[in-house]
Amino acid sequence: MEFFAGDTAPFAVALGLTLALAAVELAGLVIGISPGAAVDNSLPDLDADSPDFELGPLSEFLSWISFGRLPALVVLIVFLTSFGLIGFAEQEVLRRLFDFTLNPWIASLPAAAAGLVATHHIGHALARIVPKEETDAVSTTEFIGRVATVFRGSASIGRPAEAKLTDIHGKTHYVLVEPQDVDQTLPEGSEVVIVRQEGSIFRVITRLKPVD
Repeated sequence: MEFFAGDTAPFAVALGLTLALAAVELAGLVIGISPGAAVDNSLPDLDADSPDFELGPLSEFLSWISFGRLPALVVLIVFLTSFGLIGFAEQEVLRRLFDFTLNPWIASLPAAAAGLVATHHIGHALARIVPKEETDAVSTTEFIGRVATVFRGSASIGRPAEAKLTDIHGKTHYVLVEPQDVDQTLPEGSEVVIVRQEGSIFRVITRLKPVD
């Protein structure tokens, strides 16, 4: 099977991107700049073991494929490699056994699904082997006393809303908040102060603005 044949083109592109990303990262290391670190710093802080990561289906999916456990660039490389190799193997098996191959876009669907499963298992395995960078790690207990902004939904007792805050390292975290006052509702845009944590929920009070 030719590497760049039409029935394997998406998989060849995926493997080519993997090599390109690896080359860019190596070049960055030579000149003292890590593109992977730059990508991670530009993304919201997705800590798979932190309550602020449990915000919905998308976050759960990202955690499942190892975002928050490994650098984003590593997760992308694992997926592209898995997708490319599985796609080549899929087409080669069909060619040898049945003397035909699938349309490359149709073949991409099962290859992508299998690639995500492979990324999940490989990513979790790598996360257990590779030590996680702890120098800038922030415990959720350090969120107490920090100012957050409600940005999605209105928060009331029993109905948490999403809020975002910035830690001491300048990284953004997304948390679920409810008001401390049982009779209070906090609309979008409210600035609040976190006063305590109850499981995955942070209790907050309205931030008092300074008097001019």
